[in-house]
Amino acid sequence: MKIISERGFPQDDYEDFDDTPEENTEKTCLHPCVFRGKCVSCETVALKYVHQGMWLWHSKDEMDRIRKVESAKLLQDKKMVLVLDLDQTLVHTTEQEKYLKTPQELLQHELRDGLFRLSRPWERMMLKLRPSVHTFLKEASTMFEIYMCTTSTRSYALKATEFLDPESVYFMSSRIIAREDLLEIDEKSLDLVLKEERMVLILDDTVSVWSKHESNLIPVKYRYFDSNHDWSVVSLSALGTDEGETTGALTTVLQQLKLIHRLFFNPKFEGGLQDRDVRDILNFLRVLQGCTLSFKHIFPSDFRPENSRLWLMAEELGAKISMDNLINPVTHVVTWFATAEEFEEAEMEEIILVRPKWLRTCYKALERVSEKDYLIKPKV
Repeated sequence: MKIISERGFPQDDYEDFDDTPEENTEKTCLHPCVFRGKCVSCETVALKYVHQGMWLWHSKDEMDRIRKVESAKLLQDKKMVLVLDLDQTLVHTTEQEKYLKTPQELLQHELRDGLFRLSRPWERMMLKLRPSVHTFLKEASTMFEIYMCTTSTRSYALKATEFLDPESVYFMSSRIIAREDLLEIDEKSLDLVLKEERMVLILDDTVSVWSKHESNLIPVKYRYFDSNHDWSVVSLSALGTDEGETTGALTTVLQQLKLIHRLFFNPKFEGGLQDRDVRDILNFLRVLQGCTLSFKHIFPSDFRPENSRLWLMAEELGAKISMDNLINPVTHVVTWFATAEEFEEAEMEEIILVRPKWLRTCYKALERVSEKDYLIKPKV
């Protein structure tokens, strides 16, 4: 992978909370009263974080120092950071009357293992866990320190985690960032995550709330119940279906997280871990995004193609690989040659036939190069 050895990584650039002049953001004042992240007396910006259940306030310089120390500790354990949204990412909830079930009805419901009723004096709602979410959290936790960041209230977030993480293994209370913690209700930030941004991945259904950190974001959306606001989108429940346990979005994303983790900690890359940046890896993985590749006439019949360097290159560039064109329609066939029948099929299906050198060139250039110089042409 050339991304690290040739291009390097950008320096961390931590965003301030607002447009307060630089001289005010470099230090905190001595005034005792802070409200919404600012001193009531002089409006100096302070940065806060949670430590052992208590909110602590520090200057930006001190926060950056703490981030560096905490990041180094985590990297020694070969872990990165994963920030997860709650609603429409891990779960979906609704207050619509037609979905509300009694405890007796839930016992009979076909989704009883993933559907729960939340009853509190001021609200009633149904909560649906995303399929395979428990498996996702279990496997992701071996590679990442997990945070939750939600625009919902803390009380709701804590209640939801009782179903997501009943043993409190993955979501420590100090790593749950809720509405009460955000300076802007409609804007999320990594300021409260005490790790360097270069090692943080975000999963969220809403891109717009991460305006400062889009380069860290992997969009992922889950809509099981009907929406109260957008009737143009048909929900999964209306279709009488749900995501598959082994084929759903979380399963797919988990495989991507494993690949990113593998690339981040690859010992063959030049430079140490202090030079790695997950944002560059994400860009790397998007080079062939949208392409589905198939390999023909490349490997011996007794060889496992998923172990080949070509296969790994394609995965690392973000391409999907199909073994069955009927299940996953192919955009490119990587091959040394093609029969007359294969040319005819490719023309009918609008499939591009390319030599392996095209894939290697894309990998080296870190971009999708034109296929025209690498096309397989029929013999005249």
